[in-house]
Amino acid sequence: MSQMAAVVVRNGQLENERIDIPTPGPGQVLVKSLACGICGSDLHIVRHGEEVADIFDKLGVMPKDLMASTPLMLGHEFCAEVVSYGPDTEQRFNAGTRVTCVPMLMSQGGAGVGITPGVHGAYSEYFIVDADLLLEVPAHLSSLAATVTEPLAVGMHAVNRAKVDKDCVALVAGCGAIGLATIASLKHLGVKDIVASDLQPKNRAIAQEFGASAAVDPSVEDEVALAAKIADGRRVVIFECVGVHQLINSFIERAPAKATLVITGIHTAMAQVNFGFATVKEMDIYFSYYYTPEEFAQSLSLMASGDIPWQHMCTATVGMDGVTDAFNTLLGKNEHIKVIIEPWRNGALTPYSHE
Repeated sequence: MSQMAAVVVRNGQLENERIDIPTPGPGQVLVKSLACGICGSDLHIVRHGEEVADIFDKLGVMPKDLMASTPLMLGHEFCAEVVSYGPDTEQRFNAGTRVTCVPMLMSQGGAGVGITPGVHGAYSEYFIVDADLLLEVPAHLSSLAATVTEPLAVGMHAVNRAKVDKDCVALVAGCGAIGLATIASLKHLGVKDIVASDLQPKNRAIAQEFGASAAVDPSVEDEVALAAKIADGRRVVIFECVGVHQLINSFIERAPAKATLVITGIHTAMAQVNFGFATVKEMDIYFSYYYTPEEFAQSLSLMASGDIPWQHMCTATVGMDGVTDAFNTLLGKNEHIKVIIEPWRNGALTPYSHE
């Protein structure tokens, strides 16, 4: 069997390896990875793998020893190219067609592409997806742009979870990829008052490109108080897109009465929260995880419309041999929003210019 290049996580360490190209089974398609975004959840898995494994084990999603002993092949934000179909599979698209899809293998009991140990992800040159979930990428949409479909769907799902109405005031805390996706979804729904909060001036400026009506530095100004002032009695919806669990209690304490808090960040550590504040204020608190196939398809359509300034989100690209160094950069203090891997080439982390 021929082999391919892949980035594999073993014992919390990234390694470049040569592994066998997978063979698609019934209902499956072998695809070639053209581009794959590095997600915050990927970074979290590498940095806090034991915490993730413990939660999955307790939920019965997968045994903890499987997470520890089986190599993990990341990559779930992708654009790919159809290569071949498994047996007894309807060939909906010709070989060479660019596609993307919800990164789940229903043909394998709902295994997550790029998150389940032993299941190939798009950090590999080739991987497997379900034929029934495939969506064709419009010809005018670049492969880099298509990778943004997945994080956009995460933001859209968070907005839908909150049952947002046009009259509310939204506060998006954290203007990384998910925060920007949330802002784009809010704008698409017609929300006029969107406050973006981020420590970095560059991110605040990009948030306004995505549709934020105001941007604030939370180290200088109380972002929750600002949103409440703008609301003047209207409903305030706070989207936590930072991934810092200490902020959750702070948002609950500072939120106005009847506010909604949507937690989109990945939190696997124990957090101390005083729900007394939330009780007295009669707050609604939601947790958002993944998205529906319909939301994913809607996100691809929104990307194809040209209304999402995704180029401002993409800060760098990298080849296969540069992924480990890219992770080291992203796990430290940095100004990147979205780094996209191009698995068909080698090369170090290179700033992306959309001009």
